[in-house]
Amino acid sequence: MTAWNPELVRLRWELARIAITPHNLPERAEAVLAVLGRVLPFDAAWIAVRDPEERRHTPLATAGHAEPLRRYFQTPDADAEVDQLGLNRYRPPMLVSEIPIPLTDLHAWADHLLPAGFRGGLAAGLFTPGGRHVGFLSLLSEDPSRPSRADRGAVAAVTEVIAHGLDRTREIAAVARIVEAASAGVLLTRGGETLPLPGLPDHRLLAPGSRLLTTAAQELADSDTYITFLAPTAGTGHGRLVRVTALDFARPALDHLRAAVLLSPPGDLHGLTPLDLRLLGLLVEGATQVPAIAAALGVHERTVADAIAASVIALETSDLTAAAARAVRTGLRIPPQLAAPT
Repeated sequence: MTAWNPELVRLRWELARIAITPHNLPERAEAVLAVLGRVLPFDAAWIAVRDPEERRHTPLATAGHAEPLRRYFQTPDADAEVDQLGLNRYRPPMLVSEIPIPLTDLHAWADHLLPAGFRGGLAAGLFTPGGRHVGFLSLLSEDPSRPSRADRGAVAAVTEVIAHGLDRTREIAAVARIVEAASAGVLLTRGGETLPLPGLPDHRLLAPGSRLLTTAAQELADSDTYITFLAPTAGTGHGRLVRVTALDFARPALDHLRAAVLLSPPGDLHGLTPLDLRLLGLLVEGATQVPAIAAALGVHERTVADAIAASVIALETSDLTAAAARAVRTGLRIPPQLAAPT
């Protein structure tokens, strides 16, 4: 198979169609292997997603006698060996015949694949068109001459298409569109790093390790689906406000993607001032005593009393407990850690 023949064009087209189906990741991965199996020779195949923070590979789909691969990737040193071969960085697929180390010196082959009767194969990292490492594809054969160099060329021509179809960030971005008028957003990982959220630009408030992201992660850990709050865009509680919405997309058994964090206009503040919103943030955190609240806000106790009255009226509630609960639901609050003293 050459890079320009009609069969390869048809292969890319079929794989691209899989990428836009509404099926879940395992179903799309199974469809990918079914398509590859019609045009490429292999006796076993494996597609997995990679969690770079825990350095593990989680299988999405297998074909044929893939149990040796499953056992291998369950071992703690599997990712290190894959990395040693350079397959965790962007590069062309690698045939078994191109491995620069004797097969008997590799844990994967010596302990798992050779004893299972495999002699040929191909391994390919799956990288999106933007260069993000999504997963891993492995094809195995009992015939040491297959897959061939021509087969490797075919796989090289479609790995980005496969990766695009298995990229969970696209699904997350689609769901995140429920946040109307979002002007910026990022994906937050388990380890606190950020990744681009397709379709939205980044923002300085969403830098890795920022107080805003730390607050969102901490609050999201106590929520089932999403949280929302307000944050000043300047360094004080009197700066222009932005609404922060964090949507939970964590699938810890699969990968390191944790949440989408988006910025949008603050919306209707119901007449609440920045001081009122800071007060509500303190109430949500459990503050109830006026002297302590006054000290935290840096204002007179009478000012706190006035702010409490204004907040209860604005939120159409009867007491502080109800006001705090409504502030959580509506996001009409500034968390204390995001508000500098007045």
